[in-house]
Amino acid sequence: MWNMKTRILILTVMIALVWLFFYYSFGLVSRLRDARREANETIAWFWAGSQVPLSTLAEAGMVYVCSECGATFPAYRFEPGGETTGYCQQCGKVTKWYFVSFEGYIERDQILRSIRTLFRDLVERLEYQTLLTDDQMRPQVLNGKALSDSVSGDSMRVLQALVRELDSENDPIPITGAAGEILGYLHYGSDELERELLVVPYVEMGLILLILILFLVLVRSEMKKEKELAWIGFAKETAHQLSTPLSSLMGWIEILGERTGNEEDMELEEALECMGDDVEKLLQITSRYGQMGKDPRLEEGLVNPVILDTVHYFAGRPGFISENISLKTDFQSKFPVMLNPVLFGWVIENLLKNSISAMKEEKTGTIRISTRDLQEASGKVEIEVADTGSGIAFADQKRVFNAGFTTRRGGWGLGLTLSRRIIESHHRGTLRLKASSPGKGTTFVIHLPAAAKGS
Repeated sequence: MWNMKTRILILTVMIALVWLFFYYSFGLVSRLRDARREANETIAWFWAGSQVPLSTLAEAGMVYVCSECGATFPAYRFEPGGETTGYCQQCGKVTKWYFVSFEGYIERDQILRSIRTLFRDLVERLEYQTLLTDDQMRPQVLNGKALSDSVSGDSMRVLQALVRELDSENDPIPITGAAGEILGYLHYGSDELERELLVVPYVEMGLILLILILFLVLVRSEMKKEKELAWIGFAKETAHQLSTPLSSLMGWIEILGERTGNEEDMELEEALECMGDDVEKLLQITSRYGQMGKDPRLEEGLVNPVILDTVHYFAGRPGFISENISLKTDFQSKFPVMLNPVLFGWVIENLLKNSISAMKEEKTGTIRISTRDLQEASGKVEIEVADTGSGIAFADQKRVFNAGFTTRRGGWGLGLTLSRRIIESHHRGTLRLKASSPGKGTTFVIHLPAAAKGS
């Protein structure tokens, strides 16, 4: 069995391993995000370093020429065609303009188209969205495909909303020219794999925390078991130490009984009988403690006779109950239950002792024990023990079944703990505090399942 230092050491090592594993997993995700950003920066550099300059050269290679004065104007300002009509600032007239391309324009345009196709194919392979905007954040290229200049207002609002959404996931990458000027921005999102990987460290953390919790529960269970074994050992040792003097007392009582002879001393005869009953009670208690840790043998029977025997025992002992304390019974139960009479009697005895102790200061009051049958499920028997004593403070009511908790001077705080264990673990029933109010009294209730037919 591990001691406390070993458990703390194991727990510390596990926490350290959890933290290292979480840190490593989170580092992997961070490295993936950095690699993703570097890949997108490469795309941005490709766009700025090849497509933008070639596009500028291609546009510079086609112009419109005025038919009157020969003035030229870049052709990208007009719709492509053989000729067009427009105002010439040089002549001051509306004249015809003829489209003219310089030498090498066709070759530059082919290179530009090839690079645009390569860029589109490259971007389309990505599993996340990309959007290129100009230096004014106006959308230009979506997922590698150039947007039309005649985009509607609704479509533009949708694209601008997409820009904001992508920027909320990742910071946009600036596209710079040869002189360092900002030509535009590359906005990009995250794919499903990245989203899943972002969750992985937290899932791992949750699983490992679950393992830690299970470990703590196991340690707590072991400590509880050790505590129970310690109490069982203490109880068995107590039973062993008491058995010898009790056997001797039984012998002396028998010897004294034989000397009474012709029953001349009736008081001595009655005293010896009571002493014999008390020693028999002590032997039963010793037997209970000696059997702790073992599963008791249950037999089918009624609860009323066991309760009545306990009540008679208390009522027949001078000094146990004050004359001003009324002990009342109301037996209505008829369902048989599976019970161990000795252990169940001990539970009733313990509840009665607590009720009597709660009325010691006033030395007056009523203790009422009632039984009845409940028809719910397969049937239950309810045993209620109520008193009009001092009651239990509201702050203490949640702790009455805790081992070691007691409000009596010299008490051990084990009676209710063992009583609940006997009812719940051995009789498969329940024992709970039904009601208690300081100065008004306390009520405990026991529920036992009715015995199945033919059990």
